[in-house]
Amino acid sequence: MATINKHTYPQKYFLEGEALQHFGIKGRTYKNWKDQEITIPGRYKVKGTNYYVIEPEEFHKWLIETRIEPATKFNQLHDGRQTKSRKGGKPTSDVVPDGLIKSFPSGANKSNGLST
Repeated sequence: MATINKHTYPQKYFLEGEALQHFGIKGRTYKNWKDQEITIPGRYKVKGTNYYVIEPEEFHKWLIETRIEPATKFNQLHDGRQTKSRKGGKPTSDVVPDGLIKSFPSGANKSNGLST
């Protein structure tokens, strides 16, 4: 284990996927950083291969300084969605608009006790 700046890392270098899992970052977020050509400190190309490794100390320092901010009631959902309470009702995914449920012909689904 490598201990750096009061943080303990299980290894000196991570493969990119291992680093994302260790730091709790979604793959899509990391891909967006690369697509936006953001320089990611601690990301190194392994010579003679087609993969990169992450040095956790540099990456963690950059992550804390530039990407992590305290959660507040104003920035919990950055895309502007409003949260809806589901208390006392069905989940929104189970709501079916009127007229979309079609009845089965007589005798259908008798095996499970449903008939019209």
